[in-house]
Amino acid sequence: MKTKLQRPELIYLHSHVSETGKLTFFEGDGLFPFPIRRSFWILDVPNGNQRGIHAHKEENQLLICLKGEVDVNLECIDGKQYQFKLHKENEALYLPRMTWSSVKFGEGAVLLVMSDRAFDEDDYLRDKNLFRQLQLDYLKTFE
Repeated sequence: MKTKLQRPELIYLHSHVSETGKLTFFEGDGLFPFPIRRSFWILDVPNGNQRGIHAHKEENQLLICLKGEVDVNLECIDGKQYQFKLHKENEALYLPRMTWSSVKFGEGAVLLVMSDRAFDEDDYLRDKNLFRQLQLDYLKTFE
């Protein structure tokens, strides 16, 4: 019997607030479910436009909205769907592999993405029909 994949979840980061501002941080191992190998950020997306619209076969990601807000719609390989509104810099959204994601950007949003793998185009699933077929195959393993 196969093991079920993990679920998306929010991870809360540490913050320190003083009269001179706010510092949000993470350090050490154990806070995130994987070691970070790659980071990139997305900005200057026109208000209301979507990014993502794909899944990863093996890559796990963390999303942190550093400015503004983004609406994240997710569909896991088991068919369960999740919606998150990210608008706090101390919230990291964990996206496990084989999770179809679509991110709608608000005005001026800046999204930081951290990953456990280097970029690999072959890891991307960009065809929703193929993802749906993989969902069916996955669910059959639990019948």
